[in-house]
Amino acid sequence: MTGVAPTLSFVTYYRHYADTPTSLDRIKFFAKSVMELSKKHGLESEVIIVEGQPGVLLPGTFDSPGVRVVRFPRTRFLGHLAFNMGLRQATGDYIAVSSRDSIFSSELMGFLASGKLKPRTVYRIDRRDVKQPDRYPDSVSDLLRYCAENTYKVNGIWDAYLPEKKWARPAVSVLMHLLFFPYPVPHTNACGDFTMMHRDDWRAIRGYPQVISAGMYLDGFAIYAAIFSGFKQVILREPMRLYYVDHPRKRAVTSPNVMECFKMMRLAKRPIILNEESWGDDLA
Repeated sequence: MTGVAPTLSFVTYYRHYADTPTSLDRIKFFAKSVMELSKKHGLESEVIIVEGQPGVLLPGTFDSPGVRVVRFPRTRFLGHLAFNMGLRQATGDYIAVSSRDSIFSSELMGFLASGKLKPRTVYRIDRRDVKQPDRYPDSVSDLLRYCAENTYKVNGIWDAYLPEKKWARPAVSVLMHLLFFPYPVPHTNACGDFTMMHRDDWRAIRGYPQVISAGMYLDGFAIYAAIFSGFKQVILREPMRLYYVDHPRKRAVTSPNVMECFKMMRLAKRPIILNEESWGDDLA
């Protein structure tokens, strides 16, 4: 017997990419797919979209009343700060941080509606990369079919530690488990596309570091902080899927400071909490 389905908030952000003709379609389908599949599985959900300046998302952009657009107050738009703003705006029992390029499979949404979610747990999944379509299809079901047929890469946990050396993964797996023992090895690969926790747990780790810089692995900070706070890590498996529709983008630069924080947490076996209690509300 399953429990009562919780309410769930999906937090993402939007900025318009001139070199991506499907830019607006992506955020529309993100919201549409979440709301349609939520209705199908009886999940009470909301979508919160934090948009940078100047905004292009108008009140009539989305059909569902369950979609809220929040304007980011600063001129310089940074994704991890937008996530924090959305996290503080969210009203759901559980909050999933994701990207506007993501599409949730029906099986994944069914699990989120099953009543099996637990607090003090960080939920992750292997992202599946999909070739960019020339145009978006007419329905969510058509888009899911396209994603299933055009997946070209699966981003597993070990791809973050050894991207090109699959032959060495068994040995590295043993080493990483020893380095993180008694905690699980953090699954940080593509974690900005799906990280979910209970609302109280996001508040316990105070979201993402509110540093005024952009760089790789800032989204992984929340995974490390959650794991070294004693939260269980659950990696959702098949048939649950998270698809990511590819688009042209620049590769972010790794932040040495973030990597040093990861090392400090791993050695001390304790979380690093950088933000003040007013995090997310103090961005104006």
